[in-house]
Amino acid sequence: MTSDRQIEVSRTVDAPPERTFALIADPDRHPDLDASGMVRASQTHLAITELGDVFTMDMHNEQIGDYVVENHVVVYEPDVALGWAPAGPGQRPAGYTWTYRLAEEGDGTRVTLTYDWSAITDEKLLEFFPVLDADALAASLDLLAEALG
Repeated sequence: MTSDRQIEVSRTVDAPPERTFALIADPDRHPDLDASGMVRASQTHLAITELGDVFTMDMHNEQIGDYVVENHVVVYEPDVALGWAPAGPGQRPAGYTWTYRLAEEGDGTRVTLTYDWSAITDEKLLEFFPVLDADALAASLDLLAEALG
């Protein structure tokens, strides 16, 4: 599903929800799951364990170079859903989120990744969205499947 301020892609991976969730909840593994190449490394090195956790990532973007984001966990349902809202260090989230939803499907897990920027109110910031398209999100789910394989 894609709307004017949200992109959603799904695929089934060959792993149970608890194993899939554990991988997504490990920020150290996020560079392995990012098809865009923007996620470089975790500064936190701790698994996400609850709503409100904040994990810090080193990032890179061709337009702005290297930068750091603090990801505020806004959805946390063990083995079901995990989502975060990025922010600049010491700032409030900018109004966009990344959310993974998991559903058992046969011997695997149906993973739905949603990139939602509908809460952005700053018109200047909105000019930069979406940063990624549905193909890039689908490629990230392919990397997730590969990492679980």
